Amino acid sequence: MMRAMSAPRSLSRLTLPSVSYGPFRQIGAVPWLLLAAFMRVVAFGGGAMALPAIVIADVALLLAFVIVTWRMVLMSHGRTGLRELKFPQQLKMARSVLLPIFGLLIAATIVAGGSGLVERPSEFMYGFDGVAFDQRTNQGRLWSAFVAALVLLMVLQVDEASKPSLFRAARQFWRHAAWLVPAVCLVATVSMLLHPVQGWFRMLISQIWFGEGAPRDVKLLLFFSYVVIFATIRLWLTVAILIFALRQSYREPSEG
Repeated sequence: MMRAMSAPRSLSRLTLPSVSYGPFRQIGAVPWLLLAAFMRVVAFGGGAMALPAIVIADVALLLAFVIVTWRMVLMSHGRTGLRELKFPQQLKMARSVLLPIFGLLIAATIVAGGSGLVERPSEFMYGFDGVAFDQRTNQGRLWSAFVAALVLLMVLQVDEASKPSLFRAARQFWRHAAWLVPAVCLVATVSMLLHPVQGWFRMLISQIWFGEGAPRDVKLLLFFSYVVIFATIRLWLTVAILIFALRQSYREPSEG
């Protein structure tokens, strides 16, 4: 039986039968991913709605992240208080997590731009966005995997009944680096392998989109289905890999 993922105190002792339905158990995250995808389209359009759309997209993505994390912990026979959070509490947690993460993304983007070693420094600003949506460079994918690990550690701090802290998450990452660093590399590798597959489907969707055969509503349905399916796969695999690594890092001392 797996122990609590982040702290000795747990806000919930929920358990589920050891029956796995794979990614179908993450269906609760899909509406939030759909909202995030729609808001990203609005943001890319520019204008006055761009900034609010980005904020809404990131909040929706974090709520999807929380749902997948909760499900994944329970599937691993762990315990977490995430399920006990009401929607206002989830929004409060989203603010507590996203504000320091945004600060980290801004700082990383500035450093990357000043170093002259990064081809696309702006990719670092989309580090959290890349947890579910494809990045354009391998550096960006690796960065997104690292950001995902920090976000996971911050989200799991809810079991400590305390405000999520980026610095505490960074210390936890360092403490469990023997497992989390390979996990981050694996997440980035999976993202790299998904990129050409997603690119092929993107090309297919583009051909349908610019073609004249399909109605506009069908085109929109295909586009958002494509985006949300790949976002769900990325998010599910990312959290699964990181949860497994974190579980092993907690088990290792007791087994050694």
